Amino acid sequence: MVSLVWHDFCLLIFMAKKSSSEREHEQPSGHPGEKDDIQNFEKQKTGDGNLDKGMDDVMQGLKTQLANKQKEADSYKDSMLRALADFENYKKRTQKDFFEIRNNAIASILESLLPILDNFELGLAAADQHGNDKIVDGFKMIFASFKSLLVSNGVQEIFPLNGKFDMHFHECVRRVIDNTKENNTVISVDRKGYKLNDKLLRPAVVTVSYREEQNKESK
Repeated sequence: MVSLVWHDFCLLIFMAKKSSSEREHEQPSGHPGEKDDIQNFEKQKTGDGNLDKGMDDVMQGLKTQLANKQKEADSYKDSMLRALADFENYKKRTQKDFFEIRNNAIASILESLLPILDNFELGLAAADQHGNDKIVDGFKMIFASFKSLLVSNGVQEIFPLNGKFDMHFHECVRRVIDNTKENNTVISVDRKGYKLNDKLLRPAVVTVSYREEQNKESK
């Protein structure tokens, strides 16, 4: 019985030594398994570094493309703004030209009607003295309608009696001594003038006064 136990004990020691020898053979000093883990980690680290560098390159490329597109968009915007400004200026010029052509056409027509208006007014003045009242009243209505039509189209009468002479709207045909009035006072209107808005159709023909005393002093 004792010999059997001893035999089993020896067998266990032998098996333990054999197992230890096999483990030492599989994993020699230096722990190669740990080296493999370190190498795998280094490889993964290197791979991650390459991946980060690639991502940086992609991001840089995208940033460059975005900057180029932004410059292109800004260029299109500037072109559009310039085109809109040019179009607005074109509209203003067109409207200005239209109104100028229209006013010139109206002015030309109205200017040709002014002598007729003068004769009409002279005829009414003569008819007041010698004509039939009903006929005169009828012509007065026609005359008033005619003048109303001119006024509605911007025509203004220039009748500067007792006003200051203005060379831009008046034409002086003679000067008369009048010490009761200031120099260059319009003392009579020989022919009415007319203007269309601010455009002169024809000047008023006038007689202007001057003071004899001031004329002598100036000499």
